[in-house]
Amino acid sequence: MILYPVCLKLDKMLCCVIGGGAVALRKVQTLLKSSDNITIISPKLCFQLKQLHKKNAFNYQKTEYKKNFIKDAFLIIAATNDQAVNAQIVKDANKMGKLINVVDVPEQCNFYLPSVVNKKGILLSISTQGAFPGLAKKIRQDTAVMIKKYADNIGVLSRLRDEIKLKHKDKRTKKRLIDALLDDKILELINNKKIRKLVELKAHLKIS
Repeated sequence: MILYPVCLKLDKMLCCVIGGGAVALRKVQTLLKSSDNITIISPKLCFQLKQLHKKNAFNYQKTEYKKNFIKDAFLIIAATNDQAVNAQIVKDANKMGKLINVVDVPEQCNFYLPSVVNKKGILLSISTQGAFPGLAKKIRQDTAVMIKKYADNIGVLSRLRDEIKLKHKDKRTKKRLIDALLDDKILELINNKKIRKLVELKAHLKIS
């Protein structure tokens, strides 16, 4: 079955990570970019997680996994080094209808964590649907340079788009101007700082 792509707003949702080692650390570092409501469940934490906990980056349950800890969670990541514990987490999470990811065990997940390019407001998620995660990483590396060009100019593009929508009520003119922002020649002029204002864009397109 083909995966259903989605971007989640996690700022108000409880995310649970079970495990306190290096793998859990990587997942927490990524989650912290999108969530301020994270709980780690583990008898102990690695040094880097201890340092993050001192900064109140997450809530910490210093204990072995128990299913009651995930009952209010929206998203769960199983990152222990015990396959039996991970399997129990999956069983409990599925019964509760939770989003569950087991690190490096795609067949036990009901969602995957894609390889991501995130630059200045552009978020590009790349997935091989669990078939070859390393290839997703390679594609991310290959596309990062291309994305940078657009990311460097997204502020200008967004501002111009908003100004077009505000000042032009005629649908045809509005569409022409907004579509022009995606033209390679216009993008190059924006990248070279030759177009920065709506009046400059309109002059180039010969629109009064």
